[in-house]
Amino acid sequence: MESKTTTSKLPPALLPTQKSPLWAMHKYFEIYDKELKPLIIETAPQSLEGEHGLNTHTSAVVVRGIDYAIHLGRDPLPVVFACAFHDIARTHDGLDTEHGKNAVPMAMKIMNNFPGKFDTPTRLSILSAIANHTSGQIATDYISACLWDADRTRLSWSHGFQEKYFNTPRGKYAAKHPKAYLEFQHEAFPLFAWSKQY
Repeated sequence: MESKTTTSKLPPALLPTQKSPLWAMHKYFEIYDKELKPLIIETAPQSLEGEHGLNTHTSAVVVRGIDYAIHLGRDPLPVVFACAFHDIARTHDGLDTEHGKNAVPMAMKIMNNFPGKFDTPTRLSILSAIANHTSGQIATDYISACLWDADRTRLSWSHGFQEKYFNTPRGKYAAKHPKAYLEFQHEAFPLFAWSKQY
């Protein structure tokens, strides 16, 4: 198989590498887009568009979560589930500190469609990451770290970077370099309008 050489304006730290191949990002994003998103639409009150929409914010959080997990050398699949479900209980874009906890029963219901997908400790870690993503805590495992960093990245772009709220090296880099990361995200997913802003 022939490899294609491409040039990019992105800094080397944001270019796809063997550690973060675009094919893997697309493979895991497709699980969200084709398997999880239709079940969320059926089950949850979360809007499709807007600041916390399923097609906008959640899609971007899933992509960043995948990227951050790959850079940690960890399995992105539990992160995909946590990122996909983190805002499913949101009914508006305003402040809602309980939406994480309120999302857990809906996430459990949807996860029942995937029996045997995760062992019990992984399932509990996914649910804990969702429940506590608004807490401002330091993550206790990589699933929480990737979800929380992926969700907080955009906040740091609009409200300023605060390192104490980030857990992963890739999340810290993306949060500090919004222009470069948005370019990377858009190059990775050019057909999605959200890739330029969320």
